[in-house]
Amino acid sequence: MLCTLPCYAQFDIAGEGKVQLAKGGEQEFDFGFSYFRQDGSYRFIVGRHSVSVHTVPQKYSLALILQDDKHVWVPDFVNEPLTGFELQIEDYKLKLYQQPAVDNQPGVFILQFNDENFQFSRGPGQVNFYFNEQGIKEVRVEGMFKPKR
Repeated sequence: MLCTLPCYAQFDIAGEGKVQLAKGGEQEFDFGFSYFRQDGSYRFIVGRHSVSVHTVPQKYSLALILQDDKHVWVPDFVNEPLTGFELQIEDYKLKLYQQPAVDNQPGVFILQFNDENFQFSRGPGQVNFYFNEQGIKEVRVEGMFKPKR
């Protein structure tokens, strides 16, 4: 006898990283994505935040906010200014660091996403995680530009 059970999308994607705090020192953190059925509804968990949802979210935007050309805020990681961070989630690697100042110009931040570099020197930036039923479908960096080679 063959029985077909309904298939529910569920995933649990672990991620870990560390931040370089503006006040000095480093701090490690966990940051991943989970989507699962719980008590008759679905839960979507991002890092330490959780919300009830009806379906797999289409995307999640990780915000990077520049402060005075010296620090970056990433509220999903820690609630204080940073000078850099590293994050590994599945096959995706993100690393933010500050390039030194040149010719009396303020330093700019560089976001390495796998093998690509993006310059982050004004406005907010985003790392957008797009999802399907199996987990992360795609990751795109927006609000930053690729420096000329």
